[in-house]
Amino acid sequence: MTRTILSISLALWLMALMLPPGADAVTAITGMMRSQSGQPLPGLVLLEKGEIHNNRWDRGALVDASGRFRIELAEGGQYGLHAYSSGYIYKPNAVRVETGATLEVEVVLVPEPTRANDPVIKRVEFVPSETRKGKAAIIKLEVSDPNGDLGPQVLAFDAAAGRAFAMAPPRWVWSLKSNYPDGVYQLEVDVSKAPTEPRDWHFVVA
Repeated sequence: MTRTILSISLALWLMALMLPPGADAVTAITGMMRSQSGQPLPGLVLLEKGEIHNNRWDRGALVDASGRFRIELAEGGQYGLHAYSSGYIYKPNAVRVETGATLEVEVVLVPEPTRANDPVIKRVEFVPSETRKGKAAIIKLEVSDPNGDLGPQVLAFDAAAGRAFAMAPPRWVWSLKSNYPDGVYQLEVDVSKAPTEPRDWHFVVA
């Protein structure tokens, strides 16, 4: 019995030596979101992978009532960190995270002077896919912008999975710099392994 325990211990020790330094270290972004007066703000932070404003959305997190958030990443690199809180102008930040390290950031948001020009989410629907019955669901988001200059940030965030997604516009758009149309944006969600819970989803339009 003693020999068996010693053999297992030796094997585990040798495996630990084979791991590169920092192999078990977590790569993450943590931080605080607050107003100019220092008030903690709840809300949402979402990450683009790579250069900022490329619309390649990756991870995200809810920001709690104390203004704190944490996003764990699969790898380090360049990211675009976008912060949102109701009644405040959203803020994009280009950040770089080293693999195996935790980047601490502080985000300060400015109040919106008026909300009259804000795009509006008029309706949200979760419906079964007609082509992939039992395997996929379609999230439909009806969006209207009073100024007709909606940007590409019509986003869905699954808080249960920590994943952020760009939703498909109602018609083809020439480029990310074009004005995006009003209408129904859609996202197909895989439900083959587990049903999606509407309460886990959060949406952003900007």
